[in-house]
Amino acid sequence: MGARATALLVQAVVIGCGAAAAFAMGIRESKTELARSTEGATLYEVRGDGPEGGGSITYRVQGRAGRDRVDFLVSSDFSPGGPRRPQTVSGEVCRQRLAALGAELAKRKFAGVSLHPEACGTRARAGLVIVEKPASAAKP
Repeated sequence: MGARATALLVQAVVIGCGAAAAFAMGIRESKTELARSTEGATLYEVRGDGPEGGGSITYRVQGRAGRDRVDFLVSSDFSPGGPRRPQTVSGEVCRQRLAALGAELAKRKFAGVSLHPEACGTRARAGLVIVEKPASAAKP
């Protein structure tokens, strides 16, 4: 291998390592299935966690097709670096998005899901979407 080929190989490895490091420092996303509709759509809670603190909460309604999805971002307080983590989704915008989520859930015939817009006024925004667990079958 010539000197030029070796230099190009080293350059490619350095660029690749830099891209991998940037990816590793990105936002980690976790997705939890909350409910299924009678028509086969799924409601997910998608949480993002940033490398410097903060996070986001999005509710996703996913249809059967990959492109058939709607996201409703209701909370985001990613840190811009340092200890400050301002909420970038206002309480009013959170309530509007929760109302739009409610319309989407009704359109897709979800049952047993309740929305709590009063939780949009809290910093943590916990309890925005509550899913009623189906009663388990009684054992004989």
